[in-house]
Amino acid sequence: MSGLEQLTAPAAEPLTMDEVRLHVRVETEEEDALLDRLIRVARQRCEQYTGRVLITQSWRLALDSWPGRIVDLPFPPLSAVTSVSTLASDGTASAMSAGLYAVDAAAVPGRIIRKSGNAWPVPGRTYNGIQIEFDAGYGPNWNSVPEPLRQGMLLLIGHLFERREGEGASLPPAAEGLWHPYRLVRL
Repeated sequence: MSGLEQLTAPAAEPLTMDEVRLHVRVETEEEDALLDRLIRVARQRCEQYTGRVLITQSWRLALDSWPGRIVDLPFPPLSAVTSVSTLASDGTASAMSAGLYAVDAAAVPGRIIRKSGNAWPVPGRTYNGIQIEFDAGYGPNWNSVPEPLRQGMLLLIGHLFERREGEGASLPPAAEGLWHPYRLVRL
């Protein structure tokens, strides 16, 4: 993998403020700024641990060369491949015809596969000459995300809320247990 750039961040978080307040037993809005940060931290930690993205996001993968007939895309679940381009030596992009490849969004990780009888176009640039833009994530909002991932986030938020001074920044075992089946393992 050469480079990865986030094009659009998630438009929402996988947890609502009301459910987080209920979980940490806070009835007022006084702690909302802290809880909002903890929601983002918990999402990022869950995404880091599992190798997945939770809420739909757009990404660009840049490659120096084609790795073979199959290109694995990071951050399952894959929603869509929006473009595949090669760059000329002057940086001009040429979009590839979608007829040259198939998208396998059911695979984990998602991937694009060169169709038989076709060749990948050769980029004119020797670095980051191939650019693949894709969307990944379970969906646009909290109710798209599997419950074990959300529950693990709540456990992590409760853990961090109670240990504000930093002692105990490790992942609670119960959260890890909920997230572990979703963890992407690369061989």
